Amino acid sequence: MACPLFSAFMENPSSSATAVVTREEFHTFHKIDRTVFTRLVYTLSRDVDQSFLAMGFLMMLEQFGYAPDLIASLCSVPDTVLDALANEVSVCINLLFNHHFASTVLAANNDANTILPLLLRITKGRFTLTLINANREIFCTSLTNNWNDFCVRAFEDICEKVRKFNREKLMALEREKYFEELRNLRLGCLQQLSPNRNVQNVTVAYPLPPPPVGEEGNTGAAARMLSEEERAARAAAEERTVFLTFSKGYPISEEEVRVYIIRRFGDVIGTIEMQQVEGEQPLFAKLVLKPSFASMMEEIVSAKGKNKFTINGKHVWARKYVRKNMFAASSSTHV
Repeated sequence: MACPLFSAFMENPSSSATAVVTREEFHTFHKIDRTVFTRLVYTLSRDVDQSFLAMGFLMMLEQFGYAPDLIASLCSVPDTVLDALANEVSVCINLLFNHHFASTVLAANNDANTILPLLLRITKGRFTLTLINANREIFCTSLTNNWNDFCVRAFEDICEKVRKFNREKLMALEREKYFEELRNLRLGCLQQLSPNRNVQNVTVAYPLPPPPVGEEGNTGAAARMLSEEERAARAAAEERTVFLTFSKGYPISEEEVRVYIIRRFGDVIGTIEMQQVEGEQPLFAKLVLKPSFASMMEEIVSAKGKNKFTINGKHVWARKYVRKNMFAASSSTHV
């Protein structure tokens, strides 16, 4: 929701010196925002980071007066409408943060009705492609402020729960696939050992390897049984993978990387795999671009194949991922 009332409360001289707003009070104030965000990430299974930005964008529409009480009204709309609106918001965010995408869309579409029909109806025709392009800097600043000042604190706990839920769901799917492969392997062995007998009456005793455990469990027999299609898909993913290295002594989190990349290049991130270390800072990470944004590789790593970013005062080097880099990075010196 728009936050002038809350800001005024925080700035009130008679209360700000002594009153501290707890997390529970803040969550209560943003209950409607949290309800809509929960629908986006749970009911509609939309990307967490994309939904995070979408909420900041909807708050901005309220704050600038384009759609007063917008978020409250979204609590009662059908899921299909909310999903369609979130798609339009995603387009707007890409227009704001991705100059190449903006120039392509604006050149190909003179009529915003074909791209933002819901937003045009909600804002009574005022929020157009031309308006977005003309006020890019103002909107980007407002969206960034909403992200930092409200969204992080209002949705952080929900984000963590969703990410944990998604990790557990992925692990369950990988475990199910693993056991299915083992069942097929066992059936194949039985058929080879006794082609003329009823397979169900044959017992072959041999130990099964343990199932995958944790996020690194996709190894061993299951990994060796990758199909040609899976190997090709993995190779294709590596073609859109950026290898990031961090300066030792300047720890940086996955969330910091996500926020920076999304702000600068748009919603291009498929996955981020930080180096797994115990009690030490990660020194490298793999950032896999979404398939639809594979063409952004050169823009991110630059034409020279290596680029330098400064994220919250910390240097990050980016280059195109090559498999050998994963092994070299763990022994190299980071500057």
